[in-house]
Amino acid sequence: MPVDTQNADYAKNIETWQLVRDCDEGATAIKARRSTRTLYSGGIGSAAGTAYLPAPNARDGSNDNQVRYDAYRSRANFVNFVSHTKEGMLGMVFRKPTEIELPQNIDYLLENANGNGLHLDQMIKDAASDTLLTGRYGLLVDYPQTEEGLTQAQVSTAGLQASLLAYPAESVINWRCEVLNGVKQLTMVVLQEPRIEPLDSDPFDVEHCMYHRVLLLVEGVYTQRLYDENNKLVSDDIVPRKSNGSTWDVIPFEFIGSVNNDETSDKAPLYDIAEVNIAHYRNSADYEESSFIVGQPTPVIAGLTQSWADDNFGDGIELGSRSGLLLPLDANASLLQAAPNQMPERGMELKEDQMVKIGTRIIQDSTGSETAEAAKIRFAGQNSKLGSLIVNVEQGFKKALSWLGEFMGGEGNITLDINKEFYDATIDPQMLAQAMVLQDRGVIGKADIRYLLRKGNILDAERTDQEIDNDAEVVEIEPVIPVEQEIGNQ
Repeated sequence: MPVDTQNADYAKNIETWQLVRDCDEGATAIKARRSTRTLYSGGIGSAAGTAYLPAPNARDGSNDNQVRYDAYRSRANFVNFVSHTKEGMLGMVFRKPTEIELPQNIDYLLENANGNGLHLDQMIKDAASDTLLTGRYGLLVDYPQTEEGLTQAQVSTAGLQASLLAYPAESVINWRCEVLNGVKQLTMVVLQEPRIEPLDSDPFDVEHCMYHRVLLLVEGVYTQRLYDENNKLVSDDIVPRKSNGSTWDVIPFEFIGSVNNDETSDKAPLYDIAEVNIAHYRNSADYEESSFIVGQPTPVIAGLTQSWADDNFGDGIELGSRSGLLLPLDANASLLQAAPNQMPERGMELKEDQMVKIGTRIIQDSTGSETAEAAKIRFAGQNSKLGSLIVNVEQGFKKALSWLGEFMGGEGNITLDINKEFYDATIDPQMLAQAMVLQDRGVIGKADIRYLLRKGNILDAERTDQEIDNDAEVVEIEPVIPVEQEIGNQ
């Protein structure tokens, strides 16, 4: 089998991913996408835009029908609900900065995670964005080749640094898992890597090609192979090594999914919205088409002879408040205008409501009715689809970072905490009063009160208890002497 053979799971989901990505990109992509399937040879079923807006008369391959379809498509309005929903969700997640603490030996990742200057926090945002769109993402810990037996100091002196490489769902075309020593693990991953190569004949021209990087376990040793655009092996086996020169017995590739971080493809979280978004777009095309064709009033004049019309209206008819029509006896004029077709417009409204509800369920993931306050409390937790997705992104990066730290030969804890509180908790006076009573009774401490105030955005979350204590002003209140006592002392 050739190296570009696709996994059956990949082939099943690729069109879904394309749909969601086109919606996210917007009207330009939607109106340009061609259909790959047409029932009518010689028609316009595969013309630009027909993938998401089929031609009303796809059988007709005439130039007039093509012109009409182009006008039909251009008038259609694509409102990008997918992109707006995605950006709104990312805004809720990253409204608070991601907490990242890395050991000294890998803290360079904060400024350069992928070897090309991409910050680690930006890579995390990109991963969350991509997982929302396709439900799938891949991370490869890439190691520079080292000679066997190099010490950690020698690796550091040579400036060798491991990096994180990101792969969207469409780039991970094949994979295989096997049970080894009672443990299920990856034994093969095939990655598509688009490359731009300069042409020797023209320094200003480039060639776009697709390489394939294959990750394998060969007799228990992690090995890489590289194939060119012709599926030809272009390098000897590459055996990445740790800083101490030892080989790897696992493939350092981590899947990130919207449901689970395993090799199976999860459902794209925004796919349902994308489907309705396309239906809304088709309704818009019909609405705009009907408005264009029958939306303008048509003058109708009855009771005229042909000769009278030729003599008086030979140069056309002028309409408007500053013009008038002189008609013979028994003739009459009127304006004919079709009643508005409200079905496409009503369909668009229903689909807009539907998309809002779907987006809400991604955040909420609840059944039945509940109060607004109860929903807000649940939104802030991790029991939503969005919350689960963010946890998966967090765990996936932690695992990849641990592999990377192992290569670099250092020790230390890795802290990675992505915000999962999508809404600020509200604190009413009654809740605060009850908390103060519990503090007076010794049930909770002052730190607990301050934690509650930080959650409610009453206290700055960045300020520590020590900073607050240092800034607090101690006001001494003089005792109040009663008037009678003051007179008696005189």
